[in-house]
Amino acid sequence: MTANRAVLDLDHLPALFPHGVARSSELVALGLSGPRIAARCAPRGPWQRLDEGVVLLSDAPPARTQRLQAALRVAGPHAVVTGREALWLHGMAVPPLGAIHLLVPSSARGRSDGSVAAERTDRMPDTLWRRGFPTAPAARALVDACRRTPSVEEVRALALGGPVPLAAIHRELASTSATGVGALRRVLSEVDRGVRSAGTRIAASLVDRAGLPPPRWSVRLSTPNDVHLGIVDAWWDEVGLAWDADLHRPWAPSSHRATLTRAARLTAAGVIPVHTAPARIRDDTAAVVAELRGAYRLAADLPRPEVVAHKG
Repeated sequence: MTANRAVLDLDHLPALFPHGVARSSELVALGLSGPRIAARCAPRGPWQRLDEGVVLLSDAPPARTQRLQAALRVAGPHAVVTGREALWLHGMAVPPLGAIHLLVPSSARGRSDGSVAAERTDRMPDTLWRRGFPTAPAARALVDACRRTPSVEEVRALALGGPVPLAAIHRELASTSATGVGALRRVLSEVDRGVRSAGTRIAASLVDRAGLPPPRWSVRLSTPNDVHLGIVDAWWDEVGLAWDADLHRPWAPSSHRATLTRAARLTAAGVIPVHTAPARIRDDTAAVVAELRGAYRLAADLPRPEVVAHKG
């Protein structure tokens, strides 16, 4: 079907436009006059206006995708969906709330009203295409959604109830200077403390099973002249044994390379380091207990290293 044919066959016109949403200027370019467009958008007409200069070529209640398409047509060609709508596009069960949040380049025209919030930014995200829409990455979308969510409980539900990894949220927060992230930071801090506390309780039970004396928890180690060696989860000062199980950073476990680098620094200083992957604390407890017991015996047979333990 050609465009000229579509002008004559208005019933098939919606097929020419994504989600049946068109700009008035596009309809005029196809040969429809302004008065004819206005007449079809009148009450009981077959079309309806969704926004200034944007027409839904249907009289049915607009779907969520059609409202999104209308917002993008208003905001311009470089707009990207973020916030709650982007989370929905990523597959999260997030209901709409307030204006559709879009990101536009700082050189574009911003907008903030009841239907569309086009936020100008110098930090445009790498665009992902989800369900046919330009979409911000999930972590960026979640942070933007939380910025515009007034309820701390709702922020908690967004941050903890979906598939976005906590490490990705932390990275996004570290790179943003946007306002309105205080509630999200508090929620993540609460989660961090809670996971840390639970992990420490489990680790303490393994120390007890190994028959070892209680260690100091969450300790920073340095040389006597305060050269940083690393932060460890447990430290037996009397023998110079360090145990690291990522309890102090549960949302971002150390990479293999970082673990090896820290272990090398500690070993060079005379410390006996033990690293346990967090999953093994839960799933391989007998082996972890044996490793701790053996490492403690080894450390006890060696001179105590010249390192200083500080509160982590």
